Amino acid sequence: MTYAILTLTNARIELGASVLERHISAALSISDSNKVTVVLEDDDSSSVTIILYPEDDNEDAPVDAELMATKLNEMIQSGEASDFANLDSTCEPADEEEEVSIEEEDAYELWHSIPDEERTSHLDEIPNPDGVMIRPSHGAVGFTEHHRTVSPCEAQMRRDPSLLSFDNVDRIDVAEIHTISWDKPVIITNAVPETFSISIFDKQRLKDVYGHVQVRTGNRETLIENGFTNSKPMSLSDALGTSQQNDAISTECGTIVFSPVKELPDDFITELTPLMHAFPCEDADSPISKKFTLTIASEPGFGIGMHKHNAALFMLLVGKKKWYMTASEDLEGVVDTHPGFYRELSSHKCIQQAGEVLFVPNEWYHEIFNLEYTVGIQALPE
Repeated sequence: MTYAILTLTNARIELGASVLERHISAALSISDSNKVTVVLEDDDSSSVTIILYPEDDNEDAPVDAELMATKLNEMIQSGEASDFANLDSTCEPADEEEEVSIEEEDAYELWHSIPDEERTSHLDEIPNPDGVMIRPSHGAVGFTEHHRTVSPCEAQMRRDPSLLSFDNVDRIDVAEIHTISWDKPVIITNAVPETFSISIFDKQRLKDVYGHVQVRTGNRETLIENGFTNSKPMSLSDALGTSQQNDAISTECGTIVFSPVKELPDDFITELTPLMHAFPCEDADSPISKKFTLTIASEPGFGIGMHKHNAALFMLLVGKKKWYMTASEDLEGVVDTHPGFYRELSSHKCIQQAGEVLFVPNEWYHEIFNLEYTVGIQALPE
């Protein structure tokens, strides 16, 4: 197990989970508060469960539960933990049975039960597409100066005049995958099985067959830091219809589906299995285990805002996407990233077509704009 689970008694539960998470992360010198999850008990108990994730997502460097509990207890005894605990509070690692229970049975339900106001209250302000600092929210935010005056594509063309034309990413047939250097973005063609019918992703069919399924959703801002609490549960039917506004023009930063495939119903997973098996491998002799995420944008507009993570593959099955990408070192010292990231601040841009697989190198910043209704699958190392 790479993460640690602790039990803290007599915690200051009146502060709420998100505030406790911030205080505990600060106490333990954890820079990313998304790596700390606090779960409040359903009853009147003042005990809370604390889940601590590795800061660098390194499975070879698990969090030491005993060490973390000792640090918190020392702070409690010295009075330094008054922001989140009382003098008679105690902290100890959860026993093995409780760990298994949370990991395998309760994690999804715990996420599902988090109050909406606590899903994003811990997130810092980020720049919207025009560079204005805003706080991520699942509510009506993300509107730019162009909202409800022009369509999302027209608004983005004002920031990126080459939105529909510029593409400088090489394309390599899957049969020539051995020629790829893997040190820059590349699009792999002909990887999707010819026998696979994309008609299963028809929007109306998804609503009819899987509309009742609960999926994880977010928007450009809330999914940049894809933590345990950030995404919001929603039926797939609602998610496919939420971007429509009361007037003719919809928001550029509307709801998108970003849901782990393993959380979907078995029959849905069965339909997606041929696609997951079709993902190309950097080394066919030593394939890396992957985790897959279903992504859907019901209308034109932004996908996840500028972010970076481990090397990833993205298979587009329906629609077209514009990608903006650059190596991390290219943005060192850059304070104002937007809207320049859509122009001079991104070294690689491409218009991904249905049936193509895009490779984004390790720790490369990237951002996505959906040019139309899109469906795809992301693959990251497990």
